[in-house]
Amino acid sequence: MTLNHLDLYLPQFPDSQIFLTLYTNVTNASTIRSNLLSGNTKYSYAFLDPKSIVSISHVLAAVYRALTERAAGSMRTRTVNSEIVFSMSPSMSIGDGLKRFGSKDDSTSILVVRLFEDEDKCADVTQVLTALDEIVDGDRIPISDSAIEPLTDIEIVRKNYKIPKGVQLTNREEATKIISGALALRGYI
Repeated sequence: MTLNHLDLYLPQFPDSQIFLTLYTNVTNASTIRSNLLSGNTKYSYAFLDPKSIVSISHVLAAVYRALTERAAGSMRTRTVNSEIVFSMSPSMSIGDGLKRFGSKDDSTSILVVRLFEDEDKCADVTQVLTALDEIVDGDRIPISDSAIEPLTDIEIVRKNYKIPKGVQLTNREEATKIISGALALRGYI
């Protein structure tokens, strides 16, 4: 059985295990979104639309920003999951960030982020994936930059990050650097 996920740690936050997985052919995005909006605790994940994602490092930049905001006591949203989605945005508007970067009613692919903290380390990955498979009606695929690339809509990325037409985004490493810079500078310029 292929687990099709990543478990990562950021050196600055060794007690926070970052769990990532990717689904395609999703058919129930509107159900997921309505459960998120209703506060259903079974949906304690950050659900991102890959159309606005250029790489795993891009997602990790947002996770880092969310963890930093939480550590500083300056989260602008109610949960770390919504803070991750908001942290994908270069804008200070929470509503705009959640709308542009979170899963939408018509999303056909979803990248899922889950943080496991010191007290609830992900002891059984298979159990977490089984729970996610019950939530997301779609195909879980191995997550990698090459899996994300065909799901990305470069024009949506360009629009969301206000990147001028002359700046090339075809090189994913360069695009990640540009976008990570925008995330890091949010609120400062």
